[in-house]
Formats: sequence, C-alpha cells, structure tokens
Amino acid sequence: MDTPRPNLPPIPQRKAPSSGRWYLRIPAKIFILLAVIFVVCFPYPRQFARHLHRIRNMQEMIEPDAPELRPWVDELSARIAKAPQTQPSAQISAERISQHEVERFVYEHVKYEWDWNLWGSADYMPTVHEMFEKAKEFGGQVKEDCDGRAVMAASLMKSLGYQPRIVTDFRHVWVTTPEGEWMGPGGPKSMVSTSQGTQVNWASAGSNFAISLSYGIAVFPFFRELIILAAIFILSLRRWSRFWPAAIGLILLFQGLLFMRLGFFAPQAIQREVSSWPTWIGIVHVAAGLAACFVSSRRPKVASV
Repeated sequence: MDTPRPNLPPIPQRKAPSSGRWYLRIPAKIFILLAVIFVVCFPYPRQFARHLHRIRNMQEMIEPDAPELRPWVDELSARIAKAPQTQPSAQISAERISQHEVERFVYEHVKYEWDWNLWGSADYMPTVHEMFEKAKEFGGQVKEDCDGRAVMAASLMKSLGYQPRIVTDFRHVWVTTPEGEWMGPGGPKSMVSTSQGTQVNWASAGSNFAISLSYGIAVFPFFRELIILAAIFILSLRRWSRFWPAAIGLILLFQGLLFMRLGFFAPQAIQREVSSWPTWIGIVHVAAGLAACFVSSRRPKVASV
C-alpha cells in the first residue's frame, strides 16, 4: 500500500529582479554623470558662467585701457623704439617688428601655468585685472595659460594701435592681426572673435575634436579623470551585476583613458601634426568597456522549477 504524501506548500519560483522604470533610471544616471563631470571640471559655477560669457564674446576681453597695463605699455613702447635698430630688415615691416616685440614681452612677463592650478577649473579666460590680482599671490609674477597670454598680448597690441583678434582651435588660443599671427598659431581656427561676437567654424571644430579631446585629457589632472571614470563605471552597474564582465569593463574603461592621454605625445608643444589615432582607439576601448558593463548588468533568467 502506498504511503500518503504530506501536503507540502508549493516551492516559490525565484523571480528575476525588476528592471524598474528604465525611462526614468537612464536619464537620472546621465544627469548624475553630467553633474559629476561638471563638478570635477568646473567646481565654481559663477566662475564657469563668467567664462562662458567671455568665450561668447572674446573681443570684449581685449582691454587696451586697463589701468594695470599702463606700466607695461610704457616699457613696451621704449623697447619697440629700439627694435628697428637691433633688428634692421627691409623685408620686415615696422608693424610686424612691434607686434613681435609684444609677443616676446608677454612670453617673458607672463609665465605659463595651467588653469586648474590657478583658478581650480579646467578652463577659465581671465580679464587683465584678474591676472594682475592673481599675481599678488605669487609676489607680483603674472601667470596664465594660452588664453590669458592671448588676452594680454591682444590688449597690448590694441593699446599700440593694432587690430588684434583672439582665435582658438580648442587646443590653443592665440592672436591674429592683419600683419600676422602671434602667440604660437595653432591649427585650423574653430572660433574667431569679432565685433559682433565670437564666430564658430563648425567644420573646423569637428575636425579638431579628436586631437583637442586628446590634448585636454593628456594635460588634465589624472586624479580628477579617475573620479569621472569611477562615476561612469559605478553608474553603469546594477545590483545584480556579474563580477567578471564588470571587471573586464573596468579594465577596458581604464585602458581607454590611458590611450586618450597618450593621444597627444607632447602636451607642452602645440603641434598640428600630432596624430589623433590613440584618441579613437581610446574611444573604442571606452565603448567596449561600457558594453561589458551592460552585459554584466543584464537581468538573470527566471529559475525554472
């Protein structure tokens, strides 16, 4: 005779974790990532707002009548008065000699320093007054990177009667006048200052994207970039993410960052001929890393009973 089986409760099936409302989750994660990038690159919102306003109209940054500039104008005028005697040449106009002296003068008097060391931000275009005020922290030594040097040179040239414009290829900022280009001309101009505001050449901006990105990543503090990388990795995961695909994704993300940092081999020199291929390889690595993180975060299948 068969032994009766006890009435046991049914074994519950294990449900897969809910994917949640992806249309809310994904935009929220993108917003958090953008917020992290912004805070890492531009921790001072008011300073960033001033910077954006100045980039939109770089011509307004040229201040020939700045009071702090007067001693330098007098010194420059005395130097220029001697320049034709020390550099006689029938092929070099007096205007070019004068502007060449301005260029040399700015290189001598404005020491190069990164914006994140001076202003705490990835980029900042200061006024002439701000540069001299900041110099008080360094015993009177004016320090700036290429955009500050361009503002200073353009202001001095304007005070001497020339017609300067500030231009950039997104890697470098320099000065152009009808007589020539000064302060280390870079690549194809992406933005040019005019009396109507800054004009953007979108075709040039697109062609400059990869190498400009590589240059910016190469010279930016590595620790700050690691914070952004960590944010990208953490936000790409879910609570059920698998270890090994996530680990591979992290390795690929890190390799991508290293490749992009190597894209500009000589960050101190502004050279147009530098190859941008490491940047593209870095972008491919980052995309592959994100894909691996996505695979690790796929929902596990429902367990069958």
